[in-house]
Amino acid sequence: MKKIMHLGIDVDDNAFHGCGLFESGGKEQMLEFKTKPSIGSLMQKLGNLQKEGFSLKVCYEATYLGFSLCRDLQDKKVHCDVIAPSSIPTRSGKTAKTDKIDTRDLARYYKNGLLSIVEVPAPETEKIRDLIRSRDFIAQQSRDLKRHILSTCRRMGIHYHASIPWKNARHFTHGHKQWIETEMNKQKDAHFQFNMMMLLSQLRQFETQLEHYKAEIEKISETASYKKKVKALTCYRGIDVLSAMTFIVELGDIKRFSHPRKLTSYAGMDLREYSSGGKERRYSMSKMGNVHIRTTAVETCQRPNLTPQVSRSLKLRREGTSPKFIEIADRCMKRLYQKSTRMLYAGKPANKIKVACARELLGFVWESLLLAEA
Repeated sequence: MKKIMHLGIDVDDNAFHGCGLFESGGKEQMLEFKTKPSIGSLMQKLGNLQKEGFSLKVCYEATYLGFSLCRDLQDKKVHCDVIAPSSIPTRSGKTAKTDKIDTRDLARYYKNGLLSIVEVPAPETEKIRDLIRSRDFIAQQSRDLKRHILSTCRRMGIHYHASIPWKNARHFTHGHKQWIETEMNKQKDAHFQFNMMMLLSQLRQFETQLEHYKAEIEKISETASYKKKVKALTCYRGIDVLSAMTFIVELGDIKRFSHPRKLTSYAGMDLREYSSGGKERRYSMSKMGNVHIRTTAVETCQRPNLTPQVSRSLKLRREGTSPKFIEIADRCMKRLYQKSTRMLYAGKPANKIKVACARELLGFVWESLLLAEA
């Protein structure tokens, strides 16, 4: 009978450090090694351990490598799990942190079943997820650039709202960008003009890239694999194609969540609690989960206290959608309205209301996706 070895691997660009734990003679034994940071070198070491009669169970912490190392090991018939970094326990009083210590802890926690295993998505799903995350990265850069342009203008005494008669005008509309170029040309400082010209050129490039990303994501949403699920979610108020695709690819197989509470926990929207001695204390979200799902859910619930009604754009999105999905979406809209109104009259902060409604929204999203996969 083969002996089982639980292996924890610390991966980085310089080397792969490994630590294996196994039982021998009624005692726990430890084996440590170091290899070059490549699948070939790692498999050579693992192959030698298999020849010695070990059945290997390998794990590593989710890093920039993603699931590529896991898939490579599984192709070589080696059991491998990817571990959620937030699930790794931390010891009080720990003052030393090295690659060797990390692999020892990882192997021991893995052997004792104290770690949360990340589901490995299908390669095609991961590629689409990377595409959507890259689009979010570009969008964040665009927002940062806009703030930088506004602050640069203010330092030169160029203030949009102070220069126009209407006070509720939005920034970076077509009119605002024309106004910036006009004010830029009035300045006699050549350095400022060059700087603004480069910044506006970069902003136009970002906007073009975002349009291309949007078109590609909408094209993917029309494929057979995603069309029904996208239809199930876009009938919600506040969820467009991009938000729907984010939920779908980030959640993966919705059936792995047996209850909406597990989905809420996966998104890091559990409440932190420290209740003891007859006192109950609850705090903010744990944020120990998928930030993309959490952010999308909160952004969807920016105005949950609006009167439940079907707008023109929502009516267009609901065309051709099954009445079952629309019924769930309508229940969600009414539930969020009631909850947000009740919290608003209770004097709760606006951000707390948005987060509370976002947690409720995830339960309805779970129901819709479950029905779409039925």
